[in-house]
Amino acid sequence: MGFEGLLKELSAKYDGKVSGYSQYGCNFINVPAEIGKDVLRSLSNDFGFKYLADIVAIHWPKKKEKFELSYNLLNVDSRLRVFVKIALVEPEYETVTDIWKSADFLEREQYDLVGVTFKGHPDLRRILMPDFFEGHPLRKDYGLKDRKWFNSADEQNLGIKFTK
Repeated sequence: MGFEGLLKELSAKYDGKVSGYSQYGCNFINVPAEIGKDVLRSLSNDFGFKYLADIVAIHWPKKKEKFELSYNLLNVDSRLRVFVKIALVEPEYETVTDIWKSADFLEREQYDLVGVTFKGHPDLRRILMPDFFEGHPLRKDYGLKDRKWFNSADEQNLGIKFTK
C-alpha cells in the first residue's frame, strides 16, 4: 500500500479527521490530539509501522497550539515512511512506550530538551542535560542572555575549569 492508499484508509476509519500531504519527498499525516494515540496504535497494529525511528517535539510560542509532536514511523516491509504530526495546546501527551519500546528514550529526550511531559511514561527524567540544569534549552522562549550554563562548583567533579 502506498501513501495515498494509507491516507484514504485512515481517513475512512477516523471519519475524515485524519489528513495528510507529501512535501519534499516526505509523507506527513496530521492527526488531532484526541485521536492521536489511537491512530498511532492503528499504524503499528493494522498497517505494519513497527519501527518508531524518532520523536521530535517542536515549540511554537506564537501559535494557539504551542507544541507539536512528530512521530517518524517506518514500515520495514513496504519501506513506506510517514511523519505523524500531533499539535498540542499544552506540553503534555500520552506515552507510546506501550506501542513501541523505542519511545522510552525518545520521549525522555523530548521531555528534557523541550519540556513535553508524557503521561504514563515508566521513567520520565532527564536524559541529556545534567540533573541540576534548569529549563528546557530547545524551547524558543528559553533565555540565553545572562544564563549560567554550568555552576562554578563543578558538582559532578568533571574537572571542568570555568573561565569567563
